[in-house]
Parts: sequence; C-alpha cells; structure tokens
Amino acid sequence: MQVMVTGMINNIFFIIFPIIIYQVFSTAGTRNYFVSHRIKLTIMFSISIVLCLLFPYQILAEEYIFDLRQVPMIVGALYGGFAVSATLFIVSAMVRILIGGDGMYIAIANLFLIALIVPFLRPLYMRINRLNKAVLVFVISIFSLLFNMLSGYIFFGHELHEMMGIWTMIILNQGVLIIVTALLIEHFGRQEMLLNTVMKHEKLETVSHFAASVSHELRNPLQSIKGFVQLLETKDYPREKQLEFYETILEEVEAAERLIDDYLLFAKPTYGEVEKIDVDSEIDQVLKVMNPFASWQNVDFHVDKSHTELIIKGDPRKFHQAIINILRNGIEAMPSGGVFRITTALVLGNIRIELKDEGVGMTKEQVKRIGEPYFSNKIKGTGLGMMVTYSIIRQMDGEIEIESELNKGTCFRLIFPAFYD
Repeated sequence: MQVMVTGMINNIFFIIFPIIIYQVFSTAGTRNYFVSHRIKLTIMFSISIVLCLLFPYQILAEEYIFDLRQVPMIVGALYGGFAVSATLFIVSAMVRILIGGDGMYIAIANLFLIALIVPFLRPLYMRINRLNKAVLVFVISIFSLLFNMLSGYIFFGHELHEMMGIWTMIILNQGVLIIVTALLIEHFGRQEMLLNTVMKHEKLETVSHFAASVSHELRNPLQSIKGFVQLLETKDYPREKQLEFYETILEEVEAAERLIDDYLLFAKPTYGEVEKIDVDSEIDQVLKVMNPFASWQNVDFHVDKSHTELIIKGDPRKFHQAIINILRNGIEAMPSGGVFRITTALVLGNIRIELKDEGVGMTKEQVKRIGEPYFSNKIKGTGLGMMVTYSIIRQMDGEIEIESELNKGTCFRLIFPAFYD
C-alpha cells in the first residue's frame, strides 16, 4: 500500500511540477498562454509522460500496474492540437514499446485513439467555461479508461465484476488529477490574461496622465500669448508697447518650446553635444542662477567641494537642468527656510554629488514613486521635473539614490563614472 501511495504521489508530481516550472520561467505578459508555445508545451508534457511510464505504481494487486500518462496526453492534445498530440503519441509509444510487457498493444492503441480523437474536441474545449472544461476532461478520461478495461476483458479475460473496484479507484484517481491539471492551466492562463490587462491599463493610464501634464503645462504660455494677441487686436498701442508685447510673446513661445523638448526627451531621447564637464565649476554656475530664488525662500547654500578635479562626460545644458530641478524641489520643500548642503567627492572611481535639503521629507512609498510620469508631492505638480532629471542622469550613465525622512529632509545622491583623459 505504501509503495502504491508513493508511486501515485510521484506520478502527480511528474505532471504538476513541469507546469509550475513553466509558469515560473515563462515571460510575463505572454499572449495566449500555453497555446502560443507549442514546442515548450510538447517538451513539458513529453517529460511528464516518460516519467509516468518509467515510474508506475501498483493498484492493490501486484500484477496490475498503472500510471497517469493519459493525463498529460489528453491535456496536451486539448491545448496543443494535432501537432502536439502526434508528438506526444510518438514519444509515449516509443517508451511503452521499450518497456514491453502484457498490454503493450492495448496501451499503444489507447494512446493512438487519444491522439487522433481528442484534438477534434479542442475548438469546443477552448470556447467553454472552466467548469465545463473540467467536466469535459473528466469524461474524456473515463472513456479512455473504459477502453482499457474493455480491452482487458476481451484480450485477457479479466472479469469485469472482479475488477470494478480497482477501475473505480483508477477512474477517480485519474479523473481528479486531470481536472486539477486543467484547472491549474486555466488558472495560470487567467492570471496571464489579467496581467496583460493590467499592463495595458497602466500604459493607457500613463499616456493619459502624460497628456494631461502636457496640456496643463502648455496652457499657461498659450493663454499668455492669446491674451497679448487679443490686446494687440483691440487697441492701437504705441510701437514701443507693441515691441514689449512681442518680446513677451516670444518668451512664452520659447517656454512652450522648451516644455515640448522636455517631453520629447522621453518619447525620443535626444542628446546634445557630449563634452567634458567640470562638476564643481558647473555647480557654481547653477548656484548663481538659483541664488535669487533660494534667497527669496530664506534658503542658504552650503557647498563642500572635493579637493580633486571631478570630470564627467555629458551635455552641460542637460546636466544644469537636472541639478536645477533637484535644487528647486528641495528649496520648495523648505517653506520656512533652512540650509541646502551640496557635497561633491570622488569615491571608488565614481563621482558622487549629494544634494541635501532640510525640508518636509518623504515617506518610503513616496521615495519609490519619485520619477514616475505623473507623481508629484506638490499640489500643482505634474512630476515632469523629476522625470526629466531621471532621464538625463540615465543618459549620462549615472545613478540616483534617494534618502528621505519626514520632517527631516531629503538627500539626492547622484553617482557618475569619472572621466579620465
């Protein structure tokens, strides 16, 4: 009895384990799960059939040996169609011939009928719901076993009434397992379908928020341009005033162009002139630009420079933009003022730039979402600034590390490979 239970467990393992392995290593987001990968499906179920044949188990009587090869044979034919069914038949028939013994021809005939008939049921099987699929595979399993039982009666004289208890156990054993196998595959298929739906929804949501960000940011300069054009239409201003309006309109047009360039950075990343960048020198230039804004917010810059020359390669204009975006966010995070510390250093062949504010800080969840297309901690923010920053840093082969604590501030650590002549 213990040998029978062990053999049964082994057969169940031989069938279920390859399916789970396939699920673990299959590519996420695959369309038509299992159906699209007939070669993998064939290999997976061929292994199951061979192992079931090589390691059968006994049912009550020592002379009656049974295995669960029909489960992967039937399921493979239903999901893979004629090509998979034919291959599984050839594999199982060859192994069964090598094993030999009584009942070999009955077993091969049974497998041949499964390979021939079951694929015709595939269109029906793929249309019906999970409950009906479970019923269908169970019925196919019963007919397959009844063929073996009747063949044994005809060719070997097995008394049906004496073997009825054994065959009932076999039918229930194989029937339950084939239902579990089919439902497991259906469950994985449904998971994959849901994953595809979620991925598609996330893409559409990203596009939606992205479009909302673009329209929101472009509306301001466009409204300004519209206003000045309307003023020029309704009143005859002096030439000097007109030139002032034209200058403002051009500034707003340039602001809109810069905004569009920023968004194109994601759709089709472009890069300017790649040059050697002296990190400390460039940061000094950025601070000159940001000092008026920082002073207005009662924020002081404290800079701790490296004692060695720090050179990286990249687009200086984009590098300025990335640093300015981080500085602006940090300054805006300190409504009551404070100190913004900037440190540059050479660490293990990499150049490290630390930008640390004393602002409101962020939670761990907020830190994880920094750089997402539509995430911002500011009420009117769109997340564009940090999107641009992350894209620029990646283009320069750099990395961004963020450490933050609520009410204590945030530290942005930029790490770039050092450039040597």
